[in-house]
Amino acid sequence: MSSKEKELLERLRGHLDGEVELRERLSKLSREVVRLSARSIFALHRGEGEKAKELLEEAKKLLGEMLSLCRGNPTLEASGVIKSAQQEYGEAFLTRVLLEERRLPEPEEVGIPYEPYLLGLADAVGELRRAVLDLLRKGELKPAEELFSFMERVYEFLVEFDYPDAVLPGMKRKQDVVRSLIERTRGELILPKHDESKKFI
Repeated sequence: MSSKEKELLERLRGHLDGEVELRERLSKLSREVVRLSARSIFALHRGEGEKAKELLEEAKKLLGEMLSLCRGNPTLEASGVIKSAQQEYGEAFLTRVLLEERRLPEPEEVGIPYEPYLLGLADAVGELRRAVLDLLRKGELKPAEELFSFMERVYEFLVEFDYPDAVLPGMKRKQDVVRSLIERTRGELILPKHDESKKFI
């Protein structure tokens, strides 16, 4: 091997070694974003709104670090590890705003691209269902019905996005899951009403 070939070899290996190291760093950060986002959602369901917000802020910082690390590398910017972290963070952010403020924030407010925003929103519907069931367990039928009505509005928004997987990967499957959640939740809301009506028979 000539000295020129050796130099080329070292340069190429150096680049690829750096790529491996960067991907490992991104994977580690992504796992942490996912973990913090999940903890934020758990805190929300426990009624710990401030804690949920703090955890989201931590996740947001790590997500920003991930984007800084891969800036200028389009392949990494569009990689699954980035999208996964954005989607999980998006789900947690959207769940908090949907539950606490009953409104749908725009992607720019969440701080993520359109694709992970929509996929995260679809996942957030499952958390709305969980909140509805929590209200039902407490015997709070009217608040449960109001939240379910909002849950239906989110679903109606989501079904407007009828695009192939090549454009919006995984969305059709998530829409099917959300439709199933809506139907199941509607059925669970009918039972307490039925029980209540029997008292007056």
